[in-house]
Amino acid sequence: MRNKVIWMTGLSGAGKTTIAMAASKRFGCEVLDGDTIRDFFQNSDFSREGRERHLLGVARMANMISKHTSVICSFITPYESTRERILEILPEGSIMAHVSTSLEVCEDRDVKGLYAKARSGEIKNFTGVSDPFEFPDCAHITLESNGGEGRTVGDMVDQLAHYFEKPKAVLLPGRWQPLHVGHEWLIQQELDKGNRVVVGVRDTPTTDSDPYPAELRKRMIEHRYHDEDVEAWIMPDIAAISYGRKVGYEVREASDIPPEVFEVSATGVRKGARGNVSERVHEFMVSEGIWED
Repeated sequence: MRNKVIWMTGLSGAGKTTIAMAASKRFGCEVLDGDTIRDFFQNSDFSREGRERHLLGVARMANMISKHTSVICSFITPYESTRERILEILPEGSIMAHVSTSLEVCEDRDVKGLYAKARSGEIKNFTGVSDPFEFPDCAHITLESNGGEGRTVGDMVDQLAHYFEKPKAVLLPGRWQPLHVGHEWLIQQELDKGNRVVVGVRDTPTTDSDPYPAELRKRMIEHRYHDEDVEAWIMPDIAAISYGRKVGYEVREASDIPPEVFEVSATGVRKGARGNVSERVHEFMVSEGIWED
């Protein structure tokens, strides 16, 4: 399951970064805002075109980071066309969240005095004063951040909680040296039951008989299942699985394995038994230079 990106749009002073930081502490995600990306993207062009170019660059960074963790982005993002383009860049299932706060409340909260400078003309192209904030019709959720009715930052973080929930997974540990049709059969059994699958790739040393490093095996699985509810982790090279009480999970062994699948040998695959890997795995291995037709 691909990690999500939540992109927060709203006026300066709406509370976007405050909510993002609180959500980051609760859900363990990365936060991108003006401070965290300043060393990567320095923007001095505050024209509409300059802002859009800057924000699309941030969106591409968020998309890349989301391969490893969920991300919350906190940027004013004043134009609807830019928001729509951002959603096209971000991974499937990403969320546009409108942190809705009145201009009056934002000005009252303005500890940096930016609104006052914009009113005096010292700051040009300031959103909400001399530049428009277009209503975000593309937003999936609205966080009312005016501070009324006793609403707290925690209340708004609660509204985001279900976006970070992941169903329990079935862990399939092994060497996966390399992925072959026997492995695919095992994974497919769980997918057919509607289960989320986590493939645990044991970090075994590379040898002449086990030539593929763990990172390459992980990427092979990610390539094969990039659009399915399967993710791969590199785990320590375990000697045993020991447990006391089974609390909320079961330990089981696959059964009813078809003979033609059971007989598949990873050793045979490594020796060049082309018929034991799927077309997508074969494509990946050829592209990586680890298989020659």
